Amino acid sequence: MLELLKDHPLVAILRGVPVQHTPRLAEALHRAGVRLLEVALSDEYGLAGLRAIRAAHPGAFTLGAGTVLTAELAQLAQDAGATFLLTPHLVPEVNAYAVQHGLGLIAGAMTPTEIVTARAQGSRVVKLFPAGALGPGYLRDLRGPYPDLALLAVGGVTADNAADFMQAGAVGVGIGSYLTAADWSAPDFALLERRAAELLAWIRGTA
Repeated sequence: MLELLKDHPLVAILRGVPVQHTPRLAEALHRAGVRLLEVALSDEYGLAGLRAIRAAHPGAFTLGAGTVLTAELAQLAQDAGATFLLTPHLVPEVNAYAVQHGLGLIAGAMTPTEIVTARAQGSRVVKLFPAGALGPGYLRDLRGPYPDLALLAVGGVTADNAADFMQAGAVGVGIGSYLTAADWSAPDFALLERRAAELLAWIRGTA
């Protein structure tokens, strides 16, 4: 995951996207340069969304499943096409499943103790959550005693502060609603594509 994030520091989080629109949204994000997708499993669209993206765009993305709270859900996500798992907090059974089955893992944590525990359980990259409430300064402070931390900033990360988190030392950011908020009765995929392209430029410091 660390090597992937070095090349592709934006993880687009798909939550609440109706399954019939998921392939088109993925296509728009791909045109913008996004290669890492997290499909959240916190609603009824998650597993079906994973399957739809895998079927429509085989090999185009590294697909992840988010909000994985049990080993059973981890297995369902893997069967649906996920090759990495994300959790909102420490879930030892999910972390163990990922390690055992050779899946990428980005475990959620907030405190130094949780972060170190996540790493000990196999999460080379740790999801700092909720990053927006903690702020870029918190991430920067963590890297003082832990200079080798690989942190993915998620939760409250926006177009306005994504670059700040990268400058503070994050290896990447996870962003959802800015890239997926749409009127699903008439979605504007061109707008979401432009947003993703601009966001990537800001994150990479090329805007």
